[in-house]
Amino acid sequence: MAKFCTKCGAKLVDGKCPNCNNEQTNTITKTFDMDELITSIKGMFTHPIDTMKETIQTENITLGIILLVMNCIIIALFCCLGAKELIGAFTTGFNSFMVRTIEIPYARIFFTSLLSGLITYAIIAGLFYLVVNKLFHTDTNYKKMIAYLGITSIISSITLLGTIVLMYVSMQLMILFLLTGMLLSTVYMVQGLSYTSNIDKNKLGYVYAIVYFIVLVITIFILPVIFK
Repeated sequence: MAKFCTKCGAKLVDGKCPNCNNEQTNTITKTFDMDELITSIKGMFTHPIDTMKETIQTENITLGIILLVMNCIIIALFCCLGAKELIGAFTTGFNSFMVRTIEIPYARIFFTSLLSGLITYAIIAGLFYLVVNKLFHTDTNYKKMIAYLGITSIISSITLLGTIVLMYVSMQLMILFLLTGMLLSTVYMVQGLSYTSNIDKNKLGYVYAIVYFIVLVITIFILPVIFK
C-alpha cells in the first residue's frame, strides 16, 4: 500500500507531501491483491454486511473496477449463450439445414454487451454520486461509488454463472435462480448504499429509486431516439 499526494503525485512522508507546503492528505491507492479479491467474493456470502463496510472505500476503486469488469464479461457470456438458446428454441421444428445456416455473431454480441455493461456501470456510478452528493447534500465521491457497485456486483456475477449452468438443465430452475439472485442483489445494493456516505437510512430507498428511474427513462425514451 502506498500513499501519494492528490495534487502533485509525490510520495507522502509521514502522511505529508514534501512538495505542496507539507500539506497532509488522506488519499490512499491500493495495488491489486488477488487474496483481497478472493476474500471479498467469499465475504459477500459468509458475512456480506461486514464485507461491504470494509470494502466500500475510496481506496478500493481498483478492486471495484476489477469486479465490475468481471461482471460485464459474465454478462457478455450470458448474452452470447442466451442468444444461441433463444434461436434454438424459436427454430425448433424447422428444417435442420435452415437452423445450421443461421450464423450467430458471437463476437459482436460479446463485445457489444461488454462495452454496454461498462458504460452502464460508469453512468450508474455517476448518477448515484450526483443524487447522493448534490440532491441529498451528503458527502461522497465517484471512486467510492465504483467500489460500491463493484462489491455488490459479486452477487450478480455468481447469479449469472449459475443461470448459465441451469440454462442447460431446466428453464424453470434457471428462471427461479435468476429471480432469486436478482432479489438478493437488490437487497444488498440498497443496504450497501448506506456505506457510501453518512446518508440518512430513511432516504436510501429514494436514492435507489431515483437513480434507476433515470436509467429507465434513458433506456426507454432516449436511447431508442438516438439509435432510431
